[in-house]
Amino acid sequence: MSVRFLLMAVMFILSFPTIMLAAQKPDDREALSGLKTAKVIFDVRIADDLDKLEFNLKLFNETMEGMVAQGVNPEIIIAFRGPGVKLLTPAELDDEAIDLIRALKKKGVCFEVCSIAMRSVKADPAGLIPEVKLVANVFNSLIGYQNKGFAMIAIN
Repeated sequence: MSVRFLLMAVMFILSFPTIMLAAQKPDDREALSGLKTAKVIFDVRIADDLDKLEFNLKLFNETMEGMVAQGVNPEIIIAFRGPGVKLLTPAELDDEAIDLIRALKKKGVCFEVCSIAMRSVKADPAGLIPEVKLVANVFNSLIGYQNKGFAMIAIN
């Protein structure tokens, strides 16, 4: 055998595990191993940007579905503060965003909106969609839920 042939054979064999890894479907088994439930509060502080809100709502749904598919029962709270709170009114939301919120709510996701943020952006809390709950201070929610074992993930 020629040295060239041997080098080509070795290169082929060494590249095979890489090909195998690339073909594997990604999962979160290692991170979620041993969990039956997972509690998370998303701290959502986005700008007044409907596209970004819809992107994040889709991401929350995909996250929830991924956990369920891997045998983990999620308990999810989505807490809104900052300028994006004014998006949570029928006048600001489009049909896609409302449908996403309703679908998540139906799956058990809880939505909270900070009254301080509503006040700071001069939005009327009476105009909030019914799927969200007005709370006095989302900081208190973040503190309370983290002390109850919820992981906190910041969304900016």
